[in-house]
Amino acid sequence: MSRDSFPELPEMPEVLAEIPIGMLVGLISKTIFAISAEESRFTLNGALLVLRPGKLTMVATDGHRLALCEHEMEAGADVQPHRALLPKKAMTELVKLAQELDPEFKVEFSGNENHLFFRAGERLLLSRKLTGNFPDYERVLPGEQPHQVSLARDEFRSTIDRVSQFSDERSHAIRVQFIPGEMRLHSSLSDTGETEENLPIEYEGPKVEVGFNAQYIGDFLRAVGGPNVLLGFKDAASAGELRPSGDSEKATYRYVVMPMRL
Repeated sequence: MSRDSFPELPEMPEVLAEIPIGMLVGLISKTIFAISAEESRFTLNGALLVLRPGKLTMVATDGHRLALCEHEMEAGADVQPHRALLPKKAMTELVKLAQELDPEFKVEFSGNENHLFFRAGERLLLSRKLTGNFPDYERVLPGEQPHQVSLARDEFRSTIDRVSQFSDERSHAIRVQFIPGEMRLHSSLSDTGETEENLPIEYEGPKVEVGFNAQYIGDFLRAVGGPNVLLGFKDAASAGELRPSGDSEKATYRYVVMPMRL
């Protein structure tokens, strides 16, 4: 192919913000798994990137769960507001790019009507924006959850992994029951068997039983840091919310999972 036949690349517009690559990758790792795999839902095949003075937000959802991560920008940083849908492929390329850079290295970010630009030193990553309207994620976020329990992340994760072995291959549904002092996790397959495990918790509320997709919960527990997580819930028909125990002052991480009918 001749040089003249190669598509002409757009020029990078004025820089909107300088973002530490470690911060950007942190947001990606906490949201990328919630992106929809259904090609027909093209507006959900990436994450929403929202840049505001003082804050960077990334949100991803597949309609059954939603991951939101926010991080404060440096005080006094020159940031221009911007909102765009970042494709999953571009997110994975940014993670690869970050492997060769110091986490504090600042990537220059910019965007125009059709493209997003990430410049790291001599490298420039261009990505087409996804078109369409991302759902109003703020309406999905639960308000104050009436019940909340604290769980050891590693213990909760290993329990989920064991119990989910007897869940349906397609739905990955498990039954989670909250009773005073205890959380019970149960799954069963008619032709294979069933399993139940109990975790001690500090809970004195009413008995509540909710169905969750075990794979969705496992994805969050693999992405989140810290020794403990908080699980908030209301009833069998309301979404549950997972978050790290004690969000840092500079970062917020919320993960909403819709309940399943059992």
